[in-house]
Amino acid sequence: MAQGIIRGVDGIYLDWAATAPPYPDLSRAAAELAVDLFGNPSSAHAAGRAAKTAFEEARKRLAKALGCAPGHVKFTSGGSEANAIVLLSLVYAASGGSVVISAIEHSAVYEQAMVLERFGIRVRVVKPGPAGIVRPGDVADAVDADTRLVSIMAVNNETGAIQPIGDIVSAVRDASKGFRKAPLVHSDAVQAFGKIGFKPAELCLDAASMSAHKLGGPRGSGCLYLARGLDVLVRGGGQEDGIRPGTHNLAGAWAFSQAAERACADLPASLENARSLEARLLDGLRSIPGARVLPDGRVPASTDYSPYIVGAAFPGLGGETLARVLDDQGIYVSTGAACSHAKKERRVMDAMGVDRDLSFSAVRISTGRDSTAADIDRFLEAAESAYRRYKT
Repeated sequence: MAQGIIRGVDGIYLDWAATAPPYPDLSRAAAELAVDLFGNPSSAHAAGRAAKTAFEEARKRLAKALGCAPGHVKFTSGGSEANAIVLLSLVYAASGGSVVISAIEHSAVYEQAMVLERFGIRVRVVKPGPAGIVRPGDVADAVDADTRLVSIMAVNNETGAIQPIGDIVSAVRDASKGFRKAPLVHSDAVQAFGKIGFKPAELCLDAASMSAHKLGGPRGSGCLYLARGLDVLVRGGGQEDGIRPGTHNLAGAWAFSQAAERACADLPASLENARSLEARLLDGLRSIPGARVLPDGRVPASTDYSPYIVGAAFPGLGGETLARVLDDQGIYVSTGAACSHAKKERRVMDAMGVDRDLSFSAVRISTGRDSTAADIDRFLEAAESAYRRYKT
């Protein structure tokens, strides 16, 4: 990776799953756009109309990247809000019923689902297999006539496990035949869109959530794909067809659409590079005595995993300790989801049946558009040295 991509910090950045360094030119252009087109897109005067035109162009560009009609794209403040809009819609619609999620969901889905229980909505949690992949049949078995929503992530943010979303949608549809109303099927696609290829309409999803900052766009911008209408809990000025009220973030939407366009255009080359780095990383980890790949059976170029995210464990050395030691050397990895770094439990690893000693020693290495073989080699060298020195 090019040094200095993190301004003021020299180092090797291997935490792209947490956030991708923004495209500098898009950040500058978005700031200029915010000044030049300062009008409220909802205003009827010329300044508002100019902003509205630019906003709708961003919607069209993002819709093209998603492979859907512009009307199906609703801009939000990020992936977490997009997830919350879908889950909290159940509170507005009616009391009771159930929602089906997986045990490996990002906290933006998992914790929000736990809130639904306070409103009398039952939450059914489906565990993955030891490889971190949820079986479509298990999801279908959890669905009944009271199920109003099924939410399964597309790519797990800790292990990189790609979930069989198309098969899950089909299984849920088959299981709900004869029901008065089929459940809405949603996917948190934050780690999938622009990385492994993700077209929600092709997967027959009802809803999907995306985030700009995972693609080099700005933080605070995301979108919700909706194939059909939704009765939302939060109301306001009626923006985004009432799905997400609030003054439009023109600069964020514009930069998101541009970043998504670039990511999708570069996807074949990016995937090839990521797979090369994944193979180098997996082979290198297995050459370190005692180190483990999580899950154990993962092999290079497997279609079951996103090559951008690799989990590893160094038994006898806490993951947080290793991450701090590497940080001191200018190598940046994480111990899991960035939003829950302070929590001691490892819910995803527990759900996979990973031994607590292994999960305690786990770290996540994630690559992106600027990652290089030299970055991987430096990480492996530093990780092996730290492991030998600090292992208990």
